[in-house]
Amino acid sequence: MARLRSDTHGTMGTIMETPPRRPSLWNGSLRRDHIRLNDIPTGENQEGRQYTQYTASRSGPSSRSRSFAWPFHGRSTSGAPSTRRSSHFTLRTWNPQTFFRPHDDTASIDRSIVPDYVVNFMRGETPETLAMRKERRKWGQHAVEVTPNRETFASQPIEYGHYLSSGSSDAAQDLNTFSSWSRRSGLRRHITGWRGGVIFNSLISFLILFAGIICLILVITQTRLLSGQSAIYSGDCLTAAHINTGIHVAINICGVAILSGANYVFQVLSSPTRREVSVAHTNKHWLDIGIPSLRNFKHISGFRATIAAIILLSAVATQVIYNAVIFTTQNANNYDVLFVTRSFLDHAPFNNDANTNADGLSVSTIRNLQDAASQAGALTNLTSTTCLQEFSGVFQPSFDAVLLITDTVSTTSSLIKVSTAGTSLSTFTSNNDDITAPDGSLVQYCLARPSPLQTCSVNLSGSILGIAVLLNLATVISMAVILVRSSFEPLVTLGDAIRSFLRHPDPATANESLLTKSNIKQGHWAFSEAQFFVPVNHYWFQTPSLPRWALTIFTWIAIALPTAAALGLLTRWNLRLDDALTNFGTATPHLTFLLPTSLETAQMAVVAALPQLLLAVLYFVTNAHLTTYFLSHEFSRFALGPRPLRVSSNAAGEQVTSLFLTLPRPVSWTLLVWFAAMGFVLSQAVFPGVVTFFPPSSALSSSAMPIPPSAADIVAISFSTQALLALLALLVALAIGILGLGARRAAPASLASGEGKGNPLVLRGGACSAVVAAKCHNHDVAASGPVAPHEDAGGHIWLRAVAWGVVEEGQGMRPGRCGFSAGSVGCVDAGRNYV
Repeated sequence: MARLRSDTHGTMGTIMETPPRRPSLWNGSLRRDHIRLNDIPTGENQEGRQYTQYTASRSGPSSRSRSFAWPFHGRSTSGAPSTRRSSHFTLRTWNPQTFFRPHDDTASIDRSIVPDYVVNFMRGETPETLAMRKERRKWGQHAVEVTPNRETFASQPIEYGHYLSSGSSDAAQDLNTFSSWSRRSGLRRHITGWRGGVIFNSLISFLILFAGIICLILVITQTRLLSGQSAIYSGDCLTAAHINTGIHVAINICGVAILSGANYVFQVLSSPTRREVSVAHTNKHWLDIGIPSLRNFKHISGFRATIAAIILLSAVATQVIYNAVIFTTQNANNYDVLFVTRSFLDHAPFNNDANTNADGLSVSTIRNLQDAASQAGALTNLTSTTCLQEFSGVFQPSFDAVLLITDTVSTTSSLIKVSTAGTSLSTFTSNNDDITAPDGSLVQYCLARPSPLQTCSVNLSGSILGIAVLLNLATVISMAVILVRSSFEPLVTLGDAIRSFLRHPDPATANESLLTKSNIKQGHWAFSEAQFFVPVNHYWFQTPSLPRWALTIFTWIAIALPTAAALGLLTRWNLRLDDALTNFGTATPHLTFLLPTSLETAQMAVVAALPQLLLAVLYFVTNAHLTTYFLSHEFSRFALGPRPLRVSSNAAGEQVTSLFLTLPRPVSWTLLVWFAAMGFVLSQAVFPGVVTFFPPSSALSSSAMPIPPSAADIVAISFSTQALLALLALLVALAIGILGLGARRAAPASLASGEGKGNPLVLRGGACSAVVAAKCHNHDVAASGPVAPHEDAGGHIWLRAVAWGVVEEGQGMRPGRCGFSAGSVGCVDAGRNYV
């Protein structure tokens, strides 16, 4: 860059050639000591009078009528003005409001190389007028009529050597997503827009993490172990069920809150920058804008794609693992099984040898049962069929002993056989479901002894809680990483994209205001002639693409179909036994199933929580589906009248910002509550069935105190038909809600004929960056090369409330032009063509 330098006396200047150097930039503009050439009117002074050259006179210094001249007037020794840096800085000339404020109009020259008298000369000032101004400022003026004269000067790019001023590099800065004209600094910029949303969701995840760490510390300090499990509560089963319900409600609220926050940050990270959009459009690729998108991964930076994937996977895993932390254990007695004759009830003698009493029941226990059988009402009388149903499950919580009365007549021993405690009666059934005793006789009926009140415990797995805390920590760190990159400015919302495309239109979609996504997918990025608008009513279900609909339906069926099948089969099976509907989260003998491979309790808890994975995927898919609905709805409203742009950061002018991205808060909160309810119901519909058996009644009767259970004897998978029915109802209601919103018709825009039909801004087929860019042209744009930003009356239109419509009516064979405008726009005519 060539810079003018003067000697000490200011007589003869020399042009010193220095290597090209870019102007000093601060937040996208030149330094604060720059002046704008366009702020200096050419040919007129500040009062608007034509400049008159004053001749220099050689009068003495005492002459008051003397006319002064500038230093470069009347000098033939040098044609180069002095460029000595001005040192006239006083507190009166310092303006603190503009000291730290960057210039958004960057066509400026460094003030250090231009002396004040050159500036005053270019303004049309003379030494006399400056002296007069100084006197007026000191003493004031009288009888002066002031006429306001407001004028707007637009800056133009100035070339410094081989570089352009930032006025010409504004487009490049916008491609880098730096907006110097609307940049915010300080705390406000970091607590509004998408950054505020990320902070809010990170804070929620951190609070959940903090609570998990506290629970983990308590588990370690109380039980002094991390790999095992500890009982939070032991006692009445009803109280344990209430505790289990409350904890799972809190877990699923926290889990869905983490999912919601992860989805928010994922949408921000997967949103492209303007440079990424421009590169994609150059290569004839389109991107998703305004919705969470996996499709954008191949077009955005690898770092953001990796962080987004980590957030998504860790949030899904957290939802699964947290639901496996808490489970309930039932403490039951193993029941004794005795085959006896009718004479046993009349205190007939019995043989207690090893062949008859293989389980080793004590004589006193057998006699106690014999005495109870002879007493009316001491034992419960069951039919053979009911007895088979009651004692064929995995465990029996209601009875601790059963006498099976056979039709055998024996004179030697009334006791036929004592089977192993807890033996299922299904092992003694014949082909017609009759119970057959070991001696071949048939069982006529049963007498069962009710067991003492059952106890339950609510347990917490320390190892699973530790894994959940680590996953939660990974989610929080991944969310916070995005806040460190202060230079990241994605096109998150629709308003971000419109602002960027209005400020610097996209050359790849020029003169295609009626471009649709179907045209883009067919490869038609440009048309040889103008297009006609065909007014057709648009319904919201037409907005998502067919692949998105297929993904939503498949994910919904992946949960709804197994739920309906399990409900039908289990209800049919349980209807023959007892009540068809079982309580939430309560293991019952006939709806508890052992897996072919034995698992530890923690492993079974994780297996039972795996369906939460499908529910988390359904949340992401449903959120994206509904976001597509409201993205098209927000875009279509610009065809109805002026609206301010809703941007995600750096709002300026009439622009507005919000913490939500595309999906409105009421819909987002409703979705969160709905999936929290479904997560809780699913945790109570499929859960680990853990049963710990006390020793048989014979051991209990010989001990003064009950022997506590040492380890789980049954680790199985359990189901609740009530919870399955509630889950299916919530899934059906969700489907009805999606389809109900899809049946909503887009607000029609008024046509030139006055008819309200169709809307040219609906996004049929879903989000598409090329379609949005094509709608933001309202002036001629060359197919390649730089573009000139459009200046609407009153300034930059993207700073004002804008509407979309006809901005230039066609005449004759010349087509009309559609686009955004801050002024009035015309209605689209179905009979005319537009570009």
